[in-house]
Amino acid sequence: MTATPPLENSEQFLSPEPLMQMTFSHAPQRILAAGVRLHVFSHIAVGKHVLAEIAEAAGASERGMRMLLDALTGFQLLAKSDGLYHLTPMSEKFLVRESPDYLGAMMEMDEMWHSWGGLTEIIRTGRPDRRVESQEEAEKFFSVLVRSLHVANREPARRTAEALGAGNTHQGMQVLDVACGSGIWGICIAEADTGARITAQDFPGLFATTREYVERHAVADRFDYLPGDLKTVDFGENRFDLALLGNIVHSEGEQSSRDLFQRLHRALKPGGRIAVIDMIPNDERTAPPFPLIFAINMLINTEVGDTYTLAEYTTWLNEAGFARVETADIGSHSPLIIGTKE
Repeated sequence: MTATPPLENSEQFLSPEPLMQMTFSHAPQRILAAGVRLHVFSHIAVGKHVLAEIAEAAGASERGMRMLLDALTGFQLLAKSDGLYHLTPMSEKFLVRESPDYLGAMMEMDEMWHSWGGLTEIIRTGRPDRRVESQEEAEKFFSVLVRSLHVANREPARRTAEALGAGNTHQGMQVLDVACGSGIWGICIAEADTGARITAQDFPGLFATTREYVERHAVADRFDYLPGDLKTVDFGENRFDLALLGNIVHSEGEQSSRDLFQRLHRALKPGGRIAVIDMIPNDERTAPPFPLIFAINMLINTEVGDTYTLAEYTTWLNEAGFARVETADIGSHSPLIIGTKE
């Protein structure tokens, strides 16, 4: 009997599986968003564990809800036992709408999903569907998004405060939090340095959200507010010990960012520092994945935004007058960049 040859030489076979996984990579995001929008996690949190109860509370079909709940169980966002559904520690903390750590606000928005749907044409034209850096769009878009970013950035912000020596080697700092959003970066400085005073700068329509979080963290008495566009607002001269740029540069583009660095250099006292937190690819722009993906996000949502390498940041900061540029690990996808004014 003649042996049947193998279908493929194992050394030559190239599996298409990675491409198939990428093709369906949209599905987990849509499944999670559907669970959040149907308040599945909140319904379970108040004691509804039976499929029929959850479906009724969500105003959904039992067939569709069963498939959704099982998929969320497969993602380990729910647990299933004897046909009953329960929260996991992750979903209980971050996906129950009533939780102070609720992360779902950004998942309730469909703007990003619709924008990404036009990616092919955006790449052809080089023009975005919208400009989230414009005041009208920013005040609408970020007033929701920063609620999720506040939770997501809280631990990196705490580690940033620690890396900057807030309350330890540096006390009583005068701090400028540029395009502050929820204020989380300045809040963590204020919590670590009880003598610090924070000037929160952003578009005026975002300050209601900022004040909400500042009051929640009990540091409102040490916050001042500077309304305006970061491209044109007057930061003053020799006023601050520290300027924070928490995930801001990527939306500004190179020229605006270089100008911003120069204006912040003037606003800092001698020995003052600028702290840049952002998505930073390696110098070859081959890794890590998230900063590379986020560059595409900037193509879709901004006119000139991008992600920038450490070498680019170093050059721009040096040209602005920051003679010493260092980095610190804050347990994130990218390091904290610190420039010091001599």
